[in-house]
Amino acid sequence: MLEMVDKEYIRKKHFVEGWSIRKISRNLKVARQTIRKALNDSHIPHYQLTKEKPSPVLDPYKEI
Repeated sequence: MLEMVDKEYIRKKHFVEGWSIRKISRNLKVARQTIRKALNDSHIPHYQLTKEKPSPVLDPYKEI
């Protein structure tokens, strides 16, 4: 799995320096499909809570 640093490196080499997908794939030893996915995925991942975490110790005092 690629980290955000790797994705930024791939995007820089492709869009700024003009490297081909094949050249990036050879240098990083990563599949071309993975390179294409990194190029298409431009958003920064954000963490979202699915449900609120319980706090049994502080619950009685939250209103204060």
